[in-house]
Amino acid sequence: MSSGSADAVPSAKYIGYWPMSMWLSPTTWDFLTQVGTAAIDTTNNWITGFTSSAWAVAGTPVKVRATATFPAGLSSTIVYYAGKPTADRLTLHLTEAAALAGTGIVDITSQGTGDVTIYPAFVKDWSGQGNDLLYGDIFDTQVFATFPYMSTISSGSVDGSVGRLPVAALSAQFVWPTDTFLCFFRAKFGTLVAGRSFFGNGVSGASHGPRFNIGSADTSKLNLQVAHAGTVISATSAAEACSITTEHHIALALEGPTGRATVWIDGERDLNIGSLSLSTVAALNFTTDLRLGGVNSTNSHAAGFCDYHVLAWTGSLPSNIDTLMRRIAATRYHRLSASDL
Repeated sequence: MSSGSADAVPSAKYIGYWPMSMWLSPTTWDFLTQVGTAAIDTTNNWITGFTSSAWAVAGTPVKVRATATFPAGLSSTIVYYAGKPTADRLTLHLTEAAALAGTGIVDITSQGTGDVTIYPAFVKDWSGQGNDLLYGDIFDTQVFATFPYMSTISSGSVDGSVGRLPVAALSAQFVWPTDTFLCFFRAKFGTLVAGRSFFGNGVSGASHGPRFNIGSADTSKLNLQVAHAGTVISATSAAEACSITTEHHIALALEGPTGRATVWIDGERDLNIGSLSLSTVAALNFTTDLRLGGVNSTNSHAAGFCDYHVLAWTGSLPSNIDTLMRRIAATRYHRLSASDL
């Protein structure tokens, strides 16, 4: 990570920063471990095959998925905590304290069939705020990785997401209209499907907040929707933002004191959404988790994401925001410091 040095103190304006590729390398899926169900020992309630799994240390929150019959006693929806009785063995526990103490091991009563995959239940926050993303959503068994991205599926019938920032973390730091919200990330898309959503939490008539969709008339463009008080303000970008071959850096600001939304694409203020008026918005306080990939609706779009930042503070955008956006877009994994923002 850059910002003067890797040890630079991150800006206090951060809600969270998730590089996402920190667990990945170009040739391996370092953030998960897959083993055959024969590796499950139902007598001792441990799973073997973790000698090379550097990520799976004691106390790590994990989830489990299976390719065929699920091992009895385990669930795909429960967050477990990893115990490590030996370097090669992993046990599952319902609390971090139990995992660290080696007590309260979850009873696995049958091996199941096929393979099981153990993977982190959270995407680590590197901002210093401790706001880890909740890994995936209803369809989190479909979250996967292709370096340097973490990705999810495209579906018109499920609520899929790479990760969710809990609404409590958002509402603790952002209140409209006194505060400003800023987020940015890098994305490369799967086959483009008009109208499907890939970021946000705003749903008309259901929840306040922003939402990015694939453009309806031109799938290379993004459509910003800002849902508030049962209605939606909407605009489509002038610049290309969605591509299956080119990674784009996408940034969004919701500026309460001036009542406007701004989108930057690859460091440049978009001609159509460079200053979208939100003057009619009386309330825009996030009411659901902020999702990356899918937007709290059965309309999610496949995309690979990395280098994801979310910040909020009292007051307006700084006067040098356009210069800052250009620098961030040009520099991967630039964690902002207090001198930046």
